[in-house]
Amino acid sequence: MKIIFRVDASQQIGSGHVMRCLTLAEALSDLGGSVEFITRAHPGNMNEYISSKGFKVHSLPIPPGTEIKQGLSGYEHWLVVTQEGDADSSIQVLADTQVDWLIVDHYALGHAWEEKLRPFVRKIMVIDDLANRQHDCDVLLDQNYIHDCRRYEPLLLPATTQLLGPGYALLRKDFAKNRCCNAREYGVVNNIFVFFGGSDPDNMTSIALRALTRPDLKHLLVDVVIGSANPNFIEVRALVTKHPNARLHVQVENIVELMCKSDVALGAGGTTTWERLAAGLPSIVVTIAENQVALIRDLDQDGYLKWLGNAVQMDSDKMHDALLEVIRNPHQLQTQSRKGQKLIDGMGVRNTARLLLKGPEIDTLTVRKAKATDCLLYWYWANDPVVRLNAFNQQAIKWEDHQSWFKKRSNDPDTILLVIECQYGPIGQVRFDRTDTHFMISYSIVRQFRGVGLGNSMLKIAINYLQPEEPITLIGDVRETNVASRKIFEQLGFSESTLPPRKGALRYQLLFDPSKQNGEATVQLAED
Repeated sequence: MKIIFRVDASQQIGSGHVMRCLTLAEALSDLGGSVEFITRAHPGNMNEYISSKGFKVHSLPIPPGTEIKQGLSGYEHWLVVTQEGDADSSIQVLADTQVDWLIVDHYALGHAWEEKLRPFVRKIMVIDDLANRQHDCDVLLDQNYIHDCRRYEPLLLPATTQLLGPGYALLRKDFAKNRCCNAREYGVVNNIFVFFGGSDPDNMTSIALRALTRPDLKHLLVDVVIGSANPNFIEVRALVTKHPNARLHVQVENIVELMCKSDVALGAGGTTTWERLAAGLPSIVVTIAENQVALIRDLDQDGYLKWLGNAVQMDSDKMHDALLEVIRNPHQLQTQSRKGQKLIDGMGVRNTARLLLKGPEIDTLTVRKAKATDCLLYWYWANDPVVRLNAFNQQAIKWEDHQSWFKKRSNDPDTILLVIECQYGPIGQVRFDRTDTHFMISYSIVRQFRGVGLGNSMLKIAINYLQPEEPITLIGDVRETNVASRKIFEQLGFSESTLPPRKGALRYQLLFDPSKQNGEATVQLAED
C-alpha cells in the first residue's frame, strides 16, 4: 500500500507531530507499506531528519512576503497559508500517485482540506487531540487520556472508526521491548531526565538546569535532551557545563534507554508524556500549550504524574521545590511508575499499523441485528460512492426515502438486517431478503476496511447467523464488473446459477444444508 503523511514541524509547532508520524511510518514500512511525507519548509522543519529515516519528503514552500498572514485565524497561522491553498499544493503532489492512505496530523487542517483531498486518495486517517473541528476521515486516532469518549461524535462522519485513548499511543517499538522498567524500586532518587520537546520555544530546559545547579541538587545525575531545532542550544549547552554531573544529548535515538535509567523526569505535556508513562518514568510536567492543560490536569488528578503549571508561570524556584518534594517522597514515585506502565503497554503503534494495512483480526468479528439507531449509519454506507457504483440503482439515496425504507425493512419478517462488528466498531452490513424458495444476499464493507480480505469472513458469519432448520438456497446477484464480490462468493462455495440474474449481473447460489454440517450450520472459509 502507498501511504502519505501530511504533517509539519517548526519552531512554533514543535517536533512532536512529526515524531509520532515517523513512529507510525516506520511501523507501516515494516509491514510492507510504501511511505512518503508532505511537509512545509517552516523554520525549524525536520525534513532532513525525515529523509535520514529513509522516507521521501515532498517539501511545500513558504509563500514570499508578510501578506501570507492576512486572512488566517487560529492554527492557520501555523500553516502560513489557507487550508484551500495547502490542499491545492498537496493535490499537486498526489496528482500522479495512487494513494491508499492519506494520514493527516495538523491542527490547522480539517474538514475543508480533507474534503478537497478526498477524490485523490482511497482512505483518510486523522491524528488529532483537540476535538475542536469537523473531519472528513475514515479513521481518527486520539491517543490522549480522554474522560469524554463521545466528544468526537458531532465532528465525524457516522462510519468513522475512532481509536481513542493511551492504548493507541504512537510510541516507538523500543518502548514495547524495554519493559525492564517494571522493576523500579525507589529508595533514593539519583537520576533526572530533562526533555521539554524538540524545539522547547519557552526555554524550559534552561529553567530546569538553573534549578538543578543549586547546591542541594548538584549531586544528581542529569541527562538533558533537546532537539536539533532548539533555538536556545548555546544557552543550554553552557548551563550543562556548569553542572558537574549533567550530560547533553541532541536529537537522540536512544531516548527509551535514558528514560529507563532515570528516576524522575522534568518535561512538557506533549507526545513525550506517553513515552514517560510507558517507560514507567514518574514526571514533573510543565504544560507549554493550551491544548495540553486538560489532559495533564486529568493525569495529575488521577495520580499518573505531577503537574507543576503552565510555562508562563514557571521559574527555577518552582522546579527546585518540586524536585525536592519528590526526592523526599520516593514511595509516590513508585506508585506513579506502576500506574503509568499499566495504562500504556507500548503496542499502540503496532496495532494501529496492522489495522490500517491488514484490517481487524478475523476472530474479533461479531454479528448482531440492526437497531433503530443504525439508520443513519446505514444511510451513510448506502451513499458511499463505491457502494453506489456497484449497486443496481446507482442514484444517491435521499435521507427521507432511506428512513422509510429502513423502518419498513426493520419491521419486515422476511428481511434480516445484520451489522458486522469488530473491536473497533461496525465494519459493514449484510442483508437477507427471504422468499418462498431462497434468501437473497446484499452486503457492503466500510471504506476503511476494504481490500484486506474481510468480505469472505463477513458473509460467512452472517450466513451462520441464520441457523435454518431446513436446507435453504442462498442467492447473490453481483454486477459483472464487481470482481471482488464475485471472488468472495466463489470462495464460499457459491456457483453460478442457471436462474436469470438482474440485467448486467451474474447470479451465484449455494444450497445451505445444516444437516450436513456436523449439527452446526457452518460455511467453511475458502483459501485466498
